[in-house]
Amino acid sequence: MTLGIAVLALAAAAGGLVASAAIKSPAQVAAETKSPGATLLTAPVQRGVVSQTVLAQGVAAEPSEISGPPVFGTGGGTPAGSGAGAPQPIVTRIFLPAGSTVRVAQPVVEVAGRPVFALPGSVPAYRNLAPGESGTDVTQLQDGLGAAGYPVGSDTRGTFGKGTEAAVASFYAAIGYSTPEVTTGPKADRGPMVPLDEILFVPRLPAHVVKIGARVGELASGSLVTLAVGNPVIDGQIPASSAGLVRVGMELSITNDLTGLSDTGTVVSISHLTSTSGSISGGPYVRARIRPSRPLQVSLIGQDVQITITTAHSDGPVLTVPEAAVFAEPNGSTYVTTVSATSAQVRVRVRVGVTGNGLVQVTPLGGGLLSAGNRVVTGENYARSGAGNGPGTPSSGSGQSGVG
Repeated sequence: MTLGIAVLALAAAAGGLVASAAIKSPAQVAAETKSPGATLLTAPVQRGVVSQTVLAQGVAAEPSEISGPPVFGTGGGTPAGSGAGAPQPIVTRIFLPAGSTVRVAQPVVEVAGRPVFALPGSVPAYRNLAPGESGTDVTQLQDGLGAAGYPVGSDTRGTFGKGTEAAVASFYAAIGYSTPEVTTGPKADRGPMVPLDEILFVPRLPAHVVKIGARVGELASGSLVTLAVGNPVIDGQIPASSAGLVRVGMELSITNDLTGLSDTGTVVSISHLTSTSGSISGGPYVRARIRPSRPLQVSLIGQDVQITITTAHSDGPVLTVPEAAVFAEPNGSTYVTTVSATSAQVRVRVRVGVTGNGLVQVTPLGGGLLSAGNRVVTGENYARSGAGNGPGTPSSGSGQSGVG
């Protein structure tokens, strides 16, 4: 009986100890759940070049195209079928298939036994060029023949004279064709001429053959020859939110991870209209035409490229801090707060400059001391409170950034 009472007493004592261990005072609970002290976040002041960049996308596109000439096929500049026995405009030979390069005075295709060739010129061919004619198209003919090695002698520039006649005849003989002459109409018996259906004036040569409108043995119709003038270009898409930073003439870099393309270029035009149609990124953008520094390969046409545009940069190395380290006073002035090895904080008024890639250029004002290697507070929510507000005193924790 005595032993049982002792055991019960021992058990009760143990239960009391457990119960007392599980009970905590409000002060103890508050102490255990109290958040840790604020951590002061800092970053180093650095010296370097700050660049502001805009990231955009684009696609390599076909250069401008030009098509022609009108399909007559008579070698005399009159529509096929206009007279008895007129030749049919059948393609009899293709000199330069799609993808080929076209140079000055080089035959591209042959229709009804007659050549079609290209000369440089911004004014399209619109008539037969015969002796006695004058105009810009005649000038283009003379310049093109001269570039191909057939000078027009003493002929007046823009006037089809004897020298131009001789150059035309020499050119046709050199490429293996008889020199055409108009035998009917008001221009008959004038001498050597160049028919409208044999010449294609192209704004710039060399050019590239995009397509030939018919195969050998087929009737030529529509656009017989389509040429791409110049090299592939880039149609850029500038994010609408950044478009205001981009200007014509700005330099940029162009990359394509699949092909390893890495080149530079220039913004040559930019639209003021926002669009979402065909957006590569899925967001609104404005169109920009990009000119690469070097000719792009034709194989890049249709491929997406990445564009990095430098919209601003500092004039050489400058003091920089993270954007999060710059704060604004109610009066609009900006400052950073430096932290010494002993954790002392000093506010330094600064003038901000170029911002880019998360960094901002800062220049100390009013005799404030700031140099590379100093550490600055990057968030006033972490700064000590209760300090004064003037320069040279610890930060007061306004938490309002003056950048970004």
